[in-house]
Amino acid sequence: MHNLFEMFQIIDAYYSYLKARNFRFSDQGYPLFEEWMFLDEYPDLVVPIQQRKNRRVKAPARTVLCFFCGDKLIYPRYVHLFDEIKIYQSFMGIVEPDLTVTQDMDREWQDVLMLLNQLFMAVLAVNDVKVVLNTRIGLAKTFHAFNYIPRKIMVASGFLGGCRNMDNGEFAYLSKIMRLYPGKILLYGACDKTIMEQLNRMGLSYRKYMSFRTLCKEVA
Repeated sequence: MHNLFEMFQIIDAYYSYLKARNFRFSDQGYPLFEEWMFLDEYPDLVVPIQQRKNRRVKAPARTVLCFFCGDKLIYPRYVHLFDEIKIYQSFMGIVEPDLTVTQDMDREWQDVLMLLNQLFMAVLAVNDVKVVLNTRIGLAKTFHAFNYIPRKIMVASGFLGGCRNMDNGEFAYLSKIMRLYPGKILLYGACDKTIMEQLNRMGLSYRKYMSFRTLCKEVA
């Protein structure tokens, strides 16, 4: 995926694939997910997609794959999604892609990227792959992309290089989570203790997973 034109071609291909399998969409074009499509049990391990063959992944059926990595590693997965479905089916679940969405990007561009991420997740769901919603968002105004996501599902947040908030503020992450109202939360990476204290205070269920790099250091 080398340019914007190719990205829109992929979006069109995903739409055609999903519509042929009777997947439903909102009037705004967002996939209409159902609660049963989401993973509902905590995994033993969470690893980035490029490490799926690592010797530490001893039980794929208890392992969730994520895309908390650089965009260059994520782009090929969009192109080869249909060819790699069997790979995803062998794992416990898959976290929605983490393609970069930041507050300083054009609002329209943020919307397109979030739609692309959800369409990727929908293709997996329609192939009986359990999915986990990625909480990543840019501007707070783009939260409408989550309007059709069921409540009480499992979500995941990546913390590689600091906390990713919609807007600046001590309670920005908690505010986003409370709007999503998830059932379970996967925290991947160096999550700030303040965030965990806030989640504890609100009685939200979460589990923290070390980044793969940290995991390798711990094992060593």
